[in-house]
Amino acid sequence: MLRIRNKKTFNKKKGGFSIVKDKELFNFLGIKSDPLVKKMINLLMRDGKRSKAENVLNKAFQALDQDYPGRALHIFYFGVFEARRDIGIRLKPKPKKRRKTNSYNVYLPYKVSPIRGLNLGMRALLRASRERSLSSPFWENLSQEFLEASQGKGAVVEKRYSLNKLADSNKRRVHFGIRRLFPLVSESQI
Repeated sequence: MLRIRNKKTFNKKKGGFSIVKDKELFNFLGIKSDPLVKKMINLLMRDGKRSKAENVLNKAFQALDQDYPGRALHIFYFGVFEARRDIGIRLKPKPKKRRKTNSYNVYLPYKVSPIRGLNLGMRALLRASRERSLSSPFWENLSQEFLEASQGKGAVVEKRYSLNKLADSNKRRVHFGIRRLFPLVSESQI
């Protein structure tokens, strides 16, 4: 994953060239075949500009690698797995006006498949990094979102926790849905 660049510099005291080891750089080429990295590149891509999306993700990994050498890919994975969604909320609209009972919106929780949950988590990370300040470049915002999500902080993780709390408070309404879904809590826990 990491490679060391050597460069020749002229040393006046020794009267010749000497090889100086430069700092380690993150090698992005080896991990482009990883499924999560591929998915993140596809989500980053706009108008078919794949190389630009790869460059942005590469710069985000390099920014993480400067602060945490050798841990950039781990931070990415932990951030994505912290941001993934396991429960979704769908809004059931108000009933018709003929009855006065239950004349408010009902939040219906439902289970999200693991692949869909990862997809939603990565989209939320990208959305949060785009909403950050415009004074710093996008790849820097993206690396900060990865870092905060991997530590269990940040807007994405807070949103996930608030959605889970909302789903937990509305779990008794699961049977209001049209199709029967798996129960969020097993009957032995009730």
